[in-house]
Amino acid sequence: MDADGRPLWVLSVQVNWAYEDLALVNESIHSAPWTFECDETGRIVRVSWSHAFRQILGYHDALDFPNQLDAWSELLHPEDKDRVMTLLLETVADKTNTTKFSMEYRLKLQNGPYQWFRTSAEVIRRLDGTASRVTGIIRNIEEEKQSRMQAQRAAAFHRAFTNANLCEYYVNLEQNTFDAFKVEASLMTAFEQSQTWDELIKFFVDNYVVEQDKQKVTDFYDRAYITEKLKGLETELRQECRIVLNGEERWVSNVVMRGEIGDSDYAMIFLRDITESKAETAQRMQMASDNASMELLIQSMVRLLDRFVVCDLENDRYRFYNLQGEMIYAPTGAYHDFVEQVAAKYKTLESLDALDAIISPENIRRNLQGENDIYKFEYCSLDENTYKIASFIPLEWDGTKLVKVLLASMDVSQEKKAEIESHKALKEAYRAAENASRAKTDFLSNMSHDIRTPMNAIVGLTAIAGANIENQDKVVKCLGKITKASRHLLGLINEVLDMARIESGRMSLAEEDFSLPELVDNLLTLTKPAIDEHHHQLEVHVEHIEHEAVCGDSLRIQQVFVNLMSNAIKYTPDGGSITFSIKEKPNGFSELGCYEFSIADNGIGMTPEFQKIMFEPFSRADDHRTTKVQGTGLGMAIARNIVNLMNGDIQVESAPNKGTKITVTVYLKLQEDEKEQEKELLDLPVLVVDDDQTCCESTVDTLREIGIAGEWVLTGKGAVERCAARHKTGRDYFAVILDWKMPEMDGIATARRIRECVGEDVTIIILTSFEFSEIEEEARAAGVDAFMAKPLFRSRLTATLRQFTSGKKEKNARKYLEDFAKTDYTGKRLLLVEDNDLNREIATEILGMTGVTVETAENGKIAVEKVAAAPENWYSLVLMDIQMPVMNGYEATAAIRSLPGSRGKVPIIAMTANAFAEDVQLAKNTGMNEHIAKPLDLNKLNDVLKQWL
Repeated sequence: MDADGRPLWVLSVQVNWAYEDLALVNESIHSAPWTFECDETGRIVRVSWSHAFRQILGYHDALDFPNQLDAWSELLHPEDKDRVMTLLLETVADKTNTTKFSMEYRLKLQNGPYQWFRTSAEVIRRLDGTASRVTGIIRNIEEEKQSRMQAQRAAAFHRAFTNANLCEYYVNLEQNTFDAFKVEASLMTAFEQSQTWDELIKFFVDNYVVEQDKQKVTDFYDRAYITEKLKGLETELRQECRIVLNGEERWVSNVVMRGEIGDSDYAMIFLRDITESKAETAQRMQMASDNASMELLIQSMVRLLDRFVVCDLENDRYRFYNLQGEMIYAPTGAYHDFVEQVAAKYKTLESLDALDAIISPENIRRNLQGENDIYKFEYCSLDENTYKIASFIPLEWDGTKLVKVLLASMDVSQEKKAEIESHKALKEAYRAAENASRAKTDFLSNMSHDIRTPMNAIVGLTAIAGANIENQDKVVKCLGKITKASRHLLGLINEVLDMARIESGRMSLAEEDFSLPELVDNLLTLTKPAIDEHHHQLEVHVEHIEHEAVCGDSLRIQQVFVNLMSNAIKYTPDGGSITFSIKEKPNGFSELGCYEFSIADNGIGMTPEFQKIMFEPFSRADDHRTTKVQGTGLGMAIARNIVNLMNGDIQVESAPNKGTKITVTVYLKLQEDEKEQEKELLDLPVLVVDDDQTCCESTVDTLREIGIAGEWVLTGKGAVERCAARHKTGRDYFAVILDWKMPEMDGIATARRIRECVGEDVTIIILTSFEFSEIEEEARAAGVDAFMAKPLFRSRLTATLRQFTSGKKEKNARKYLEDFAKTDYTGKRLLLVEDNDLNREIATEILGMTGVTVETAENGKIAVEKVAAAPENWYSLVLMDIQMPVMNGYEATAAIRSLPGSRGKVPIIAMTANAFAEDVQLAKNTGMNEHIAKPLDLNKLNDVLKQWL
């Protein structure tokens, strides 16, 4: 729950809309968003990593990178983790919003290596300052970081560079390796003879250093000594010694400097010839002109700075030095002319004064009051394509008056553009979060209306039924409408829960074998009543289905097409036409089948504007033609998300008053070997009975392809004679497939006669092109075991026959309550734990049909007390609800399991509306033996009672 007591998944649904709008922004800057939700104390309680966030780290979905804080924090580099987590918690806790979570750190990718990332975040706070939500952007800066580090290395050498350097090395002290940037020809032998830094130093000392200095040079270049010194306050080590070079003794300075990449395991090492400088007098050093000294200083400046200007504010002069590229200003001239030239090419960023005012002598002196001051500001080109940082540094004072300054310019275009894009994305994310918050009210309003509509119908119809209790027809009619309204309400709840699971990343797809013909049949069965009600003309086209047996989540696929077909039915005027098509398309993969489903209608169609938002949750067309059409606005959103989870695609073609065509393409794994499923059918004798000889021959051909020994006859009388003759020899047919509509003796009459002749051992199947529900009861009474619809797919025929190879027969779903009541558990006693009075009454009534003695408890605490006080083996079973006051089902189960003897071992069955897979696992983890979901499936309940009673 969020701080206002509302479900967090509601916010998750709404935030997803905004995230879709941000997808292009994030992709363009190679970044990804993430959000944290906080409770009323400002503590992080919920984490949402975006799909793009997981992709940046090399993950795919919530299964391998869950929405948990430690999924990210455990990937932090050990050297970065403490500072990152400390700053994050400080930022969330800072009610003044002063502390900002913006930093660079290293993360471990899924494939192994660490890479550099930059994160920026904003905190949305409540009125009391506590954090409500944290929205952030992460960006991979590995290439930028490596480029920056390389530039820092090169810059460090250039800062220390002089023509007197004999050798320049960059040394990894820990790994004993080095990179050479400059090697004096006379010292090349030492370089060529060495593979490691230690070898290079030993060769240098042994062959070049004079005897008196050998030991001190060896000690000076000891890697442990250098590492210890540079990790302290010292940033530079120096030692002078004498070497013999080309037969001449020379003075050299050994210089060691800390590596400038934020890591003291590296060192920059120079060997500098100082022979001449030692001979120079201090007087000569003082005679060097200011200009010459300044030029030497500028020449040794870091190469990251692209230009320098020595500004003489007192005499209105400047000298310009360009280190990279062409000279864009005259080398020397009047300073006020220089100001005009700069102002013509560049401008300051917003909130600053005009550029000419910023770099005027008066403003420079105003901002540089001391010798250690540095005056910095950002500016950019007029087209905002180049960004720079200007730094003014004092050079010369006349008493208290500043006379000369150094202007250094650094190009920061890459970093600034990234910062601008990051801020832009953060603003978009912040606005999206605000929009999501405002959308809560609209969402609750929609939900209130959609839920109250069927609830009002249920309440009203219940009152009408109660007022007409003596009028059986009236009551039956009311109950039928109540059932319809209840199903609509349950459908609404299921859609909302499905959407919540999709948005939270908790929806997963099953991997099971199923048949495409069965999928189509189920779809038509579910939608046919509504099609008949609206008098629609339905056409089904099956085109080139080479592979019927596939693997995937058939229930989710069926859910998609039920949603799409329901929309076609609802938005097509009565008497309209609907076409459902399925075809298999070539895709180049032997293990995958590409299937294209399409649903086309000639209904009211959609405007181009609505097509852009039709897949957003709770979106419905604002059209007077749809005001009386019921719906949650979630069906299309759920359909698209399921298709996306299957790596499929959904396309829409529509126009107002011209109908709609929706095409869905999905890839399904092909079952490895369909023939393996048919082995158990080999050589089984089957008789086909149909008055159409062509139908008989094609059916027998299909049976023979499977490996079944098929025969056929054209009349019911001939079928009875064949079955009787085989029965006398003890070689009964495994199955008889009867056409329903036959002259003289139809399929039902033939089935009845066959049963009289051969008994129950032969499977009888009715084959029909018609709806068989009207004859089902009569047919089953005559001994029919199953029904198959024309046209006869091979997979359908195989599946129907296979279900009887193990003795299993199709069960009549209409009789499940009667079958349930036939079981007898007299003498058994169970405890029903349920806090809802009505649910408790209904369950007691149903369970009582079996003869079992039912005791009840209103909550978990009472249940524990009853079990504890009862004699040993008093209860055979406990049916336990989960969400109850005083003590819930999990707590009650744990308490019962702690009881001594048989009381603690009594079977406990969860009977609850917590019906997700994780709820089933949680029930078993807490000590329950089984799980039954509400609304109750009596077949499931019956199976559980048989197992435990």
